[in-house]
Amino acid sequence: MLVTSRESDTVSVPETNGARYGLTVLAVALTLPVAIALDRQGIPTAFALMLLTTMFAVWRFGIGPGLLAAVLAIFCIRFFFLEPRHTIDPRLLADEGLRRFLLYSESILLLWLLGSAQRRAQEKLKRSERFLTDAQMLSRTGSVSFVAPEGDVFWSAETCRIFGFGSETSPTVQRMLDRIHPDDIAKARRVFYAPSEPSDAIELEHRIITPSGCTKHLRIYGTAVRHHDGRIRVLAAMMDVSESKRMSESLRKAQAELAHTARLTTMGELVASISHEVNQPLSAMKLSAQAGLRWLDRESPDLERVGASLNRVVENARRAEDLISKLRNMARKGEVAATPLDLNKIAGDVVELLHGEAAERGIACLTDLEPNLPAVKGDEVQLQQVVVNFMMNAFDAMAAVTGEDRQITIRSRRRAASVELEVTDGGPGIEAGMQDRLFDAFFTTKSHGMGMGLSICRSIVEAHDGKIEAFNNEYRGATFRISLPQMSVGN
Repeated sequence: MLVTSRESDTVSVPETNGARYGLTVLAVALTLPVAIALDRQGIPTAFALMLLTTMFAVWRFGIGPGLLAAVLAIFCIRFFFLEPRHTIDPRLLADEGLRRFLLYSESILLLWLLGSAQRRAQEKLKRSERFLTDAQMLSRTGSVSFVAPEGDVFWSAETCRIFGFGSETSPTVQRMLDRIHPDDIAKARRVFYAPSEPSDAIELEHRIITPSGCTKHLRIYGTAVRHHDGRIRVLAAMMDVSESKRMSESLRKAQAELAHTARLTTMGELVASISHEVNQPLSAMKLSAQAGLRWLDRESPDLERVGASLNRVVENARRAEDLISKLRNMARKGEVAATPLDLNKIAGDVVELLHGEAAERGIACLTDLEPNLPAVKGDEVQLQQVVVNFMMNAFDAMAAVTGEDRQITIRSRRRAASVELEVTDGGPGIEAGMQDRLFDAFFTTKSHGMGMGLSICRSIVEAHDGKIEAFNNEYRGATFRISLPQMSVGN
């Protein structure tokens, strides 16, 4: 059983050997006059008092002092209570006296042996309890056991500390429930604090609010078994993961900042291409508007052609708006928004966004997208960033390739429980020994690279519960692939 330790449950023991042995001698010295006085009154309690002194010394001062008390007790019995008195020579004892002396001596030594064994067991138990308490304190993990819903409750000192109770507080299920965050109490009661059915594995996370107003996050692992009387006993470990939650949130925010910086860096590299892409619809709008004005300037305006010109203006304006919207999405900074996504649409948007860059480099972007792909759940901007990074790396890999081989392929495929999107190039491929390091932070094969692009891509994909990989193709070039779980029907 696990209970909180209290100061009243432990006995203060002198720390130094000198003090323990000195107090043992003092205890025997104080007991002896009482025993002598009772013996003179004809009350046969001397032997019992010596036994009690030995027991007290073992329990209070330890095994060594207990042995000293036993030896002194045997000496006192022989010296003060057996005829002839005031001598320790056992040869002077009569047969009956010798038998009594040996019986007393054996009883005292046997009592010391029993007391010593119990003392060792108690010390071992205390060491185990201290070790468990220290381990729980260091790991911020407490333990609790109770009979649901309102039976006996036992909790460790760390559980008491986690919930913010004093050491004198009696453990109850209701006291723990009173600490739970209002938004979590229904689930916590159903799963752990008041289960209606046994469970081999209970896993639960919930928040508690301490009297000081501090919110803590608890993670619970336990079991619930049914007793013969029909009630359910719950045994579990409780871990305070508040600090881990805070660190994870800080890491997530730092990762988002880094990913945002990487997006802006990529866009900086694409400024010329972006300007070209925006100028195209603007130039087309200008030409269409001028054509429309010319058709209006005629003596007999050709309204049909004016209308066609205006429609072209609207179409190119929408094209420019869509392009600018994509660029703004890539540059925006905000929280991750997990929504149903079509990887084919993401691939198409990125191909359109990088069309100018590909044309500038003389690279053809081919698409091989499987229709009617299942949706995935994720953040559109982050997944766009992954595909942009793959394509920009493919562009760089094609720098030394000439002729008809200057092309990359963006391909999507449906798998049993996932959707794959990959970018394949026809470059020199991944150098031997570098494949396992491609996604490590600060590792790069480019003279101008920072080594963060693919590392950020891996973090993004793993945050979407997906898998990222890179490998050389059978003939030439390399393929970078992401695999994301299909969105379930219930989500």
